[in-house]
Formats: sequence, C-alpha cells, structure tokens
Amino acid sequence: MTLPPGPSGPSGAGASAARTAPWLIPPTYDASAASLTTHVRAIGEVMTGTGRLWLGPFPAPAALPSDFEDTALVVPTSGSTGTAKAVALSRAALRASQEATAALFAADGTATGTRGHGFWLPLLPPTHIAGVQVIARAHRTAQVLGLDSPALPDPLPDLRGHFDADAFVALAEPALAQAEQRGLPAFTSLVPTQLTRILTGATGADARARSVLKRFAGVLVGGAATGPEVLAAARAQRIAIRTTYGSSETAGGCVYDRFPLPGVRLHAQSPDAEGAGRLVVSSPTLALGYLTADGGIDTSPFSQTSQTSETVQGSEAIMRSFTTSDLAQIAEDGALTVLGRADDVINTGGRKVLPQDVERAIDRSLMLRDLVLSSLVVGVEDPEWGQRVEALVTLAEGSDPEEATALVRSALRTSDVPAHMIPKRVHAVEQLPRLGIGKLDRATARRLAEGQRPTGD
Repeated sequence: MTLPPGPSGPSGAGASAARTAPWLIPPTYDASAASLTTHVRAIGEVMTGTGRLWLGPFPAPAALPSDFEDTALVVPTSGSTGTAKAVALSRAALRASQEATAALFAADGTATGTRGHGFWLPLLPPTHIAGVQVIARAHRTAQVLGLDSPALPDPLPDLRGHFDADAFVALAEPALAQAEQRGLPAFTSLVPTQLTRILTGATGADARARSVLKRFAGVLVGGAATGPEVLAAARAQRIAIRTTYGSSETAGGCVYDRFPLPGVRLHAQSPDAEGAGRLVVSSPTLALGYLTADGGIDTSPFSQTSQTSETVQGSEAIMRSFTTSDLAQIAEDGALTVLGRADDVINTGGRKVLPQDVERAIDRSLMLRDLVLSSLVVGVEDPEWGQRVEALVTLAEGSDPEEATALVRSALRTSDVPAHMIPKRVHAVEQLPRLGIGKLDRATARRLAEGQRPTGD
C-alpha cells in the first residue's frame, strides 16, 4: 500500500472525495513500529477525507452499494456469534465519536484547556475499532489545535514484545515527556488484561508502572468487562480510569463510566420485571451497517426514526438506533449496567442464569482464590434441563485438573449461589478462548465444553 507522507492537519477534502478514493489496504499488522506507522498514515487519510481504509475480514469490494457510499472505514467484528463481519463506518460517525469524547473531557475538567483533545499513546492493535480510534483521536487533536503532526509518540512504539510493567514504563515515559513538551494532556487505552497486569503485580517494576499510569489524564479501559476489584484498586491509587462501553457498530466507546456520551441515548427494549432488556443505542456515531462477503449489505440491527435530537456538533439530525446483543438495565439517573449478552443467558430447567453472575461468584470465592485463576461459564444443550451450566477454568500451577468439578461445586455450595446456577461440570483448560483484542469467546467455549471429556465429574 502506498500512502503519502504528509501531515494530517486540516483538509478541505470531504465525503465526496472519500467516495471516489481507492481502498487503503495495509499489509497484515505485525505489531512492529513500521507496521503501526503504515496504519497511522492510513487512518490519517480517513480523517482528512482523502482515503478510506479497509480492515475487513474478507477482500474489499470493487464498488460499494448506494447506501454505503459514505463508508470511510471498515473494521471486523465478531459480534456474539463468533462469525466475523465487516462494519462500515462513515467519517461523520467517527468524527461524532471523537467529538463526543472531547466534549466530555472538556466539560468534566479532564482536558478543558485543549477543548477535550490530547496526546495519545497507542497500545492496542490498529486493526479493531478501539485501536483505530486511539490513533484517529490523535489526528483529530492535530486538526482541532492546528498541529503539524498527529499527537502521537515519535517514534511510534514497537508493540511486538510481551506486555508487562517494564514494557509499559518503557513506552509510557517517553510518551508522557513528549505530551508535556507539547503542552497536551496524555491519554491511553487498555484492555482489562493489560490493566490487571499493571495493578496486581507485586514487584518494584509493577509499582513503578502504577506510578507512571497515574500521570495520564485519562486511561480508557474497555473491550471486555473489568473486574470491580481491579477498578477499585485503580481508583484507590488515583489512576484516572474511565470505563467504556461500545462496539464497532457504535464507532467505539459511546458510554463512559456507565453514562452515555453527549448525543448518545440508551433504551432497554422490552424490559422484564427487574428492568433488564436488550440494549438499544441511538447515536450519531452509528455504523452504516454490515458489508457481506458476497457483496451485499446487512442493516437488520439498525433502524431510523423520525425523532430528532441535537448532535454533538449542535445541529439537528434524524436519530438512528442500533439494537445490540447485550442485556442491560438503565437506572433512573441514566447509568448503564450491562448484564451480559442476551444470547448468552442460560435457560436451565426453566430458570435463567446469567453466566457473568456465576463467574463473579467463582472469582469472589475464598476457597477458590489462588486455585482458579479465571473462569468462563456457558450453557450446553441438555435433553433433560434444556441447557446445563458448565464452566471452563484455568488453574494455578500444581492444581489437579481432575478435581476441577468437585473443587468449584464444593466452593459454590458454601456460598449464596442458588443450586441451579452451580456448574454441573467444570473443564480445566490452559487458557480461555478469546476474540479480537481480549473479549471472551463464549461460542468457542461452548464448543469446547461440549467436546471435552468432563474432568472429575
């Protein structure tokens, strides 16, 4: 892929130029600085409206359907099924997301002096929406503040090594120095696994990493649920953690610290007696829909209403909605609680079980502490119960996999977990299956549970 080396400052090019621009298709990302540089340039072209970037899971189409001509970025998503799809996002949706984040940071004092914009340290792969938006926000900082280059580290980091405290400090300290030199607040984004490694380590290097992390004006954490103990530890140490909820379909995080960003509305569809329903997001940040491998489109989870709402730019626009796969509750003050994937709810003997509830019980169990390192609960088809609750676990070194079922079941029987929520079988695995940048892969976990010989049953 050939990309011009020029800066990503303001440009008069708009959506019409992007419509006729060829696809920018970077070589496969390998986490090297050179590979990251290629992606940074491509994302810069998206931000100036002079190019469109294809990161989809199948070859780019020669032409776009008429309703998708404004596509500027295509990213993969696995959704709740584990089957990769191509999400088509317009430049306007990406810009709306960036401006909503900036509006929040400007309003709450995080970055008032720079209108909510700042210097970004990229630590996530630029092949999924979270990593793309880190880089895109840095380009947007340059556009808004009139900088001659994106607000990113120079040189860009090499991310090929193992992520640990030493690696983080080596990348973060130079970035913080450059941010200070340019008079910008520093931001970064982590997945929960990265944050947990920094916060739970007991070495001197871990303590230093936590001290460095405290110097960031904001640390976004998303991509998967973050344990409450980890968040509490971060906040107790005055690390500026901002939890995010969002997806490729919403151009990244659209809910920060459980509250929707400016311009975003949330709705629980057909809530039950406890207020839990499928989450619907209305926002100017929504994708156009999905592109399919056969050249078609899919807009089934998206809808458009005649209701108008002020966008983050201050002009009125028809609000579009996206029906997510998540089961959620919305409090009277607007705070969002995501309970889990609606499709992941286990129906066993006529009773509903949220797998996250069982996982939290395992995590909280004193009997299992230092024995079970992580868990993933799924429903497996059962002729008698409809579905039975099963769990995949990773065990501490020296633990006997054959005792996994008895160990977990005994521990949960001594807790307040109802009997129908206790896993019937527990499978010890070397690592839990994951998708993308860290999301747990429940579809693969379900297949593993169905195919594995029960351990200690």
